[in-house]
Amino acid sequence: MKKLMVLTIVTLLSSACAAAKDPPEFTVTGEGKVFYTVDKADIQFSVSVRDEDVQECKTKHDAIVGKLNEYLKSKKYPKEILSFKSIILKREPGRSSKIEDDYYLSQSIYSIRTDRIGELSSLQADIVEIGVDEIQFVNLFSSKQRELEDQALERAIEDAKRRAVLIAKQLGWTLNKPTKISYTKSWYEPSRERRFGSRGARAASSPIITSANFVDITVHVTFSYKTEDETAQPTDTPEKK
Repeated sequence: MKKLMVLTIVTLLSSACAAAKDPPEFTVTGEGKVFYTVDKADIQFSVSVRDEDVQECKTKHDAIVGKLNEYLKSKKYPKEILSFKSIILKREPGRSSKIEDDYYLSQSIYSIRTDRIGELSSLQADIVEIGVDEIQFVNLFSSKQRELEDQALERAIEDAKRRAVLIAKQLGWTLNKPTKISYTKSWYEPSRERRFGSRGARAASSPIITSANFVDITVHVTFSYKTEDETAQPTDTPEKK
């Protein structure tokens, strides 16, 4: 029993000494922002046809898709630019005076990825004219996304280090190496919407160059430090015999 108590006391004293040796810490925030110009765009849209005859419904739908392919070819877009997403063919109940009886709906969803950013507005208007009934979204982005994130992260870390050095200098601390880091990133892109065509199809407008396009990274870095008292403490010298 006595041996167990001695071991427990020694363990507690060792833990207390270890905790006392841990240097104090403080956390700083750094921000890194990189502006960029978009050079890629994804356009997602749907082709929908309704008809009381199932074969006519399918035929009309396929005709619109065929015209869409011909248009892209005539504009010298690469063949792989058009990407198929999904298609449905189903029977639905009549809902309006135009189609009183049950009808069939043939609907497909496609996307286009292009680097011809300057032609986005005309491209959207043209495909709506061909028969696209809704442009669901236009996503503008940079093909150098990874490089942009790395640049923003580097700037954020440098900003945090600069602030840590400034704080330590003003408070008379000796700065040690960082002990922890975490960060968050955000992409800021413009988004607006307008309508094309008499059929009421919706299309998102696409700004080409704007200072609102940027990636923003915020880092939180924890540094350990020593105070003046700790730094000034004399070191133990061996006793003279």
